[in-house]
Amino acid sequence: MKLKKNTAFLAWVFSLFFLWLGVNNLALSAQGQLYQWEKCGPMIEPASKDVLAPPSGPADITAESAKLEKEGVSTFLGDVKLRRMGQWLDADEVFYDRPGQTIKAFGDVRYQDSGIDIIGDDTTMDLQIDHKEMHHARYFLRDTHGRGTAYRMRREGTAKTFLRNATFTTCDVGSNAWELRAKKIDLDHEQGVGWAKGVTFRVKDFPILYFPRIRFPIDDRRKSGFLRPSGGSSSNTGANFYIPYYWNIAPNRDATLIPHYYAERGLMLEGEFRYLNPNNQGQVRAAFLPDDPKHGGSSRGAFFYQHFGTLTPRLITNIDVNYVSDKTYFENFSNTLSVSSTSILNNEFDLIYVGNGWNATGRVQAFKNIDPAIPDAALPARRLPQLLVDGFLPNRFMGLDLKFHGEAVNFQRTFSSSAVRLDFWPTVSLPFERHGVHFIPSVGIRDTQYWVRNNESIPGAEGNIPNSNIIQNPDLLGLGSPGLAQFGGSANSSFLSRVLPVLSFDMGTTFDREISLFGHGLRQTLEPRAYYLYVPYQDQSDFPIFDSAPLDFYFARLFQPNQFTGADRMNDANQITFALTSRLLSSTTGNEVMRASIGQIEFFQDPRVTMPGFLPQTGYGSQIVSEFAARISENWSTTEELRYDPVHDQIDLGSIGARYHSKKSGIIFNADYRFRRQVLEQMDFSGVLPIGKRWNLIGRWYHDIKNARTLEVLGGFEYDSCCWTLRVLGRDYVTNFQGDMNKSIMVQMELKGLGSIGQKIDTLLDRSIAGYSSQF
Repeated sequence: MKLKKNTAFLAWVFSLFFLWLGVNNLALSAQGQLYQWEKCGPMIEPASKDVLAPPSGPADITAESAKLEKEGVSTFLGDVKLRRMGQWLDADEVFYDRPGQTIKAFGDVRYQDSGIDIIGDDTTMDLQIDHKEMHHARYFLRDTHGRGTAYRMRREGTAKTFLRNATFTTCDVGSNAWELRAKKIDLDHEQGVGWAKGVTFRVKDFPILYFPRIRFPIDDRRKSGFLRPSGGSSSNTGANFYIPYYWNIAPNRDATLIPHYYAERGLMLEGEFRYLNPNNQGQVRAAFLPDDPKHGGSSRGAFFYQHFGTLTPRLITNIDVNYVSDKTYFENFSNTLSVSSTSILNNEFDLIYVGNGWNATGRVQAFKNIDPAIPDAALPARRLPQLLVDGFLPNRFMGLDLKFHGEAVNFQRTFSSSAVRLDFWPTVSLPFERHGVHFIPSVGIRDTQYWVRNNESIPGAEGNIPNSNIIQNPDLLGLGSPGLAQFGGSANSSFLSRVLPVLSFDMGTTFDREISLFGHGLRQTLEPRAYYLYVPYQDQSDFPIFDSAPLDFYFARLFQPNQFTGADRMNDANQITFALTSRLLSSTTGNEVMRASIGQIEFFQDPRVTMPGFLPQTGYGSQIVSEFAARISENWSTTEELRYDPVHDQIDLGSIGARYHSKKSGIIFNADYRFRRQVLEQMDFSGVLPIGKRWNLIGRWYHDIKNARTLEVLGGFEYDSCCWTLRVLGRDYVTNFQGDMNKSIMVQMELKGLGSIGQKIDTLLDRSIAGYSSQF
């Protein structure tokens, strides 16, 4: 019964699309979009391909025969061609009235300028005011693939066009899938606006709807008015429908008001305001639903504000404010996997000063927990305030490079200890680079001080997630709540200090040679690299954890001095990294055809510094990490990543991806496998399969092998013709860590060059299927 109700609702929504076309002061969704016309056949061949080239004189005219009159009417007969100021006129007969500065042409008349071709029985041109009038005309708009007919057509220069008893479509010649017929059409090219009266919308020459009057854009300039309506159905909201209203306030400001009706939740009002000034830009978004029957009748809403500005050329502001009324707001109203799984909202204000070789950032930052599975005690500490200073002074005395990182921050937590932390890390290095060889010795001092307040153990507050990004990563869906690391800290500590020297040597070289492979000239490189790091050990177990977490171990991490984020932990190290990279580069273009890298850290002493809940690294060496990327052919490419543990003889992390993207056939295929021991194992398949020239099958299957459940599945079809497109998609995806699913049916229909209705399936497919946007 519910399915029938939603189906009927969707049918009603689609019928409103055609009524929407008749709304006065309309802003069609076509504006701001560049439509693709690859499916279309050729338009008429232009009379000239250099219509914008300047003429050799005021007017050039050729004909088989001519009778010239100095003061009267000159006659030109037989294959007449007139060229004047970027305009062409072809006809069988042309009569030029010199005193009246008019031209009349008859018999297979054809006019062309920079944007339009017109074919008709006869035409009259007033050269003084640049007016043209033609009867029984056929017109072709070259840039938008639009065409039509008119009993009478008048064009005032390139500024205005008037048509009577006219038609318009973007379909191929001889194939009118849809067509607009109007008694009167007026086009203002300077304002980018058109008006039509007595309009009939026809499908396959069959009249569907009648509109007394419509106003529509004819270019991509922004205009106030109703945007395309949209609708759909999901298990979270039931059938839904909305018609946005766009308000073009000024060239640098606009707003959109969106009344959004959910069949099972009620009426939500959404709005967005955007501004773009010479020194700042930003947007404000808000939503409010007064009474949600599926949420106990409570009011729900959201508010988001982003701002970026320059107070002076060196002083920059950044504001990011995010608020939702409850912890299931995104689950209920978002249609993307990444947004619906968001667990923590960031709120911060930054004031940044950019100097010559240095910059300073002042920040206040707080977080809001919106995940029911995560206790508030696990929120990252608030920074009230934080001051960061970074500097880089290259090529100073004797070629020395100087770097500096400094931080002063006041961490505040409600459920555990707070502290003021000072962190200073100056570094000096002496780079040597010559003939493909580099050697960079570097020495630094890291000085970190804490003044801890209220450092007491509170029951129920033993959880913390130092790195909030991990719980917003959709790759971790299906794990349940992430592991919560214990707070560090000693109940009696009030002052803590850590001063550590950091010494490193980075050295490497590049060898290359020319080779031939499968008939292609290539340049192969061999790039060995070694990186020695020494940091003495200091016991840091009493240091609290505010913003530190172990960095994930990838190839780039082999050459970093600290394996932790933030400043709460500084690893000890007496180790050397050995790595090797080899590339294949095209000898003609220089593009990278293949890249392979492998590396490992060898420990002279086992690292001892770790974090609560993590075991220290043991053994003679780290895990072996490798990366591989290759473009096998014009259509095939692949990427691989591997992390191997030689101590336990096992693979801890692996991923492999394959892509097949063929522009010729339109086939898209993506396959990805991701594995992280005891954490996740996932498969992700997606693609587009053309069935004939116009039909495409679309699908994605994103599966969690470890927990034996599907994270997202979508499937449907796309019919893409020259002048209209239809997309139908079914989707089922996870909305939270508990595994709740949201089922939805989406439909999108687009009349190219006119507008579209339905949900933004093309935007969803851009995110879900790699290569879709570039293909379509």
